[in-house]
Amino acid sequence: MSTPAPHTPGPAAPADSRPGPTPAPAPQHDAAPGTASINGTPVPVREGFTLTDAVADLTGREITPRGTAADGHPLGIAVAVDDTVVPRSLWATTTVAPGQSVEIVTAVQGG
Repeated sequence: MSTPAPHTPGPAAPADSRPGPTPAPAPQHDAAPGTASINGTPVPVREGFTLTDAVADLTGREITPRGTAADGHPLGIAVAVDDTVVPRSLWATTTVAPGQSVEIVTAVQGG
């Protein structure tokens, strides 16, 4: 009868190295869904961001749903979205979408 050789552990067997299915990428949930260009500057826009919000952010003034300053002083502002002027009566209902270009201009007196 022979004596069995002592067991010497060899290198650890590698984990199953066969290629498996590639996991699907996790869905992206950005805090800001996208940006629009306002006067040439990228600005994050959220759902429901309107031209009224854009004008208020730019001027630092509260803007009414009619597109006028809440303090009663004149704004002297015009707004265009993708090269189309938007009447101030529509600012509150015109949302800014990612990828759009918004230009907010002020009237200047003199010549």
